[in-house]
Amino acid sequence: MALFFRPAEPGDRPAILSLFRTAFKVDPDPGDWRWKYDENPRRAVSVVAVDEGRVIGFFGAMGTRYRGAAGDLPGTSAVDVMTDPGARALGKTALFKELGDAFRRINAATGIPFDFGFPHERARKIEERLLGCVTIEPCGEWGLPFETPSLLGRLRRGLLRLREDSRFGAAHEFLAEKLHARAGWRTDRSAAVLAWRFSRPGVSYRVFQLLDLRGRSRGFAVTTVRDGRTLLVDLQVADEASPDLADLVGGVHETLRRTHAGRLVARSPRGGLLAARLREELGFASEPSDTVLLVRAFDPDFDLMAAGRTFDYRFSDHDVF
Repeated sequence: MALFFRPAEPGDRPAILSLFRTAFKVDPDPGDWRWKYDENPRRAVSVVAVDEGRVIGFFGAMGTRYRGAAGDLPGTSAVDVMTDPGARALGKTALFKELGDAFRRINAATGIPFDFGFPHERARKIEERLLGCVTIEPCGEWGLPFETPSLLGRLRRGLLRLREDSRFGAAHEFLAEKLHARAGWRTDRSAAVLAWRFSRPGVSYRVFQLLDLRGRSRGFAVTTVRDGRTLLVDLQVADEASPDLADLVGGVHETLRRTHAGRLVARSPRGGLLAARLREELGFASEPSDTVLLVRAFDPDFDLMAAGRTFDYRFSDHDVF
């Protein structure tokens, strides 16, 4: 039987997890895989490579939607890419490229215009050379030590309504509409998607929401601790030019600085308004990043570079956080 590629099916899961164990020398977490691929409200098509009835490659799709003023489109990021280490011995020297091409072809047929990912330097070079991916920029990361004096002096105390609440319900939809109507592209921030995204098994998130006097969300921040840093896994405000950004970030910083060491770190495009305000107004400093934003066209008529340059990413767009 010749090597062929097809969409992954539920019955492939044991073979894929076995391949993961072989490729990465660690045991996969079945619960995390269920969360990522089965419980996600947005779907895209993962692809397997099958040779002689055996799964020897997997290209995972973490489904989303691309939202912005220009439209509302199906989307995906590429995750959990793996091939059998013995593939070369089987004469499958082009397996990675063929698998990636099949992933692009199958997902293009569902209307997805491009995909994105956050590879490290070695993977970036391989994906550019073999898959035709394009690097947009090294990821922007900005840090503020918790030892920094309180930012509360910047807050409009009488109007600030910062709540720690992990529920994303009707109050959030006001904010979601604002986010999804902005120029450029971003991944889905609807209430159902956020409720799923921050329910990942085995990961502890804290969710802070900034509400207006009518109880509607003006912004939210989600944090988790990783390797001695407190990451702003997501940070969104309805109007990035408004005082709400300082209110939200200042309130989160003040709440966490009482108990946390290290620093508060955000990820966002380097040239965006959010990054500028974090640096110039709120005292965040640029930090080194070990990854880049990479994009790849599925639809040859789609303006990939414009999409990539206006893609408003955060830590939460990267499946490892």
